[in-house]
Amino acid sequence: MPHLLHARVTAQLKLALLGDCGCEKTVRRLEREARLCGLTGAEIDAARDGRSFEARTAAVVAYACALKTGEAALVDEAGARAARIGVAASELAAAARQAKRILASGKR
Repeated sequence: MPHLLHARVTAQLKLALLGDCGCEKTVRRLEREARLCGLTGAEIDAARDGRSFEARTAAVVAYACALKTGEAALVDEAGARAARIGVAASELAAAARQAKRILASGKR
């Protein structure tokens, strides 16, 4: 299974992309899901800040957060940084698809 399909990574992406939604119920649900995936409190806090303690996941989360901004320069920079540490283009494409789904789910 590709790196990005792991539940832990998906949970971190959800926290990074939706953790600032302002809805306590949503944030609690995301945190509960993250704990069920095995994330620690520190990992949850990091994800809510758009970070991860694991380098590849951090690069993917940063890329997804850049996509959320819609700023092409930030997206390009985050993609280049991810590629330098070995994140494949296919993984970034999967991250983009996942980020789009996550962001769409948060607009309900």
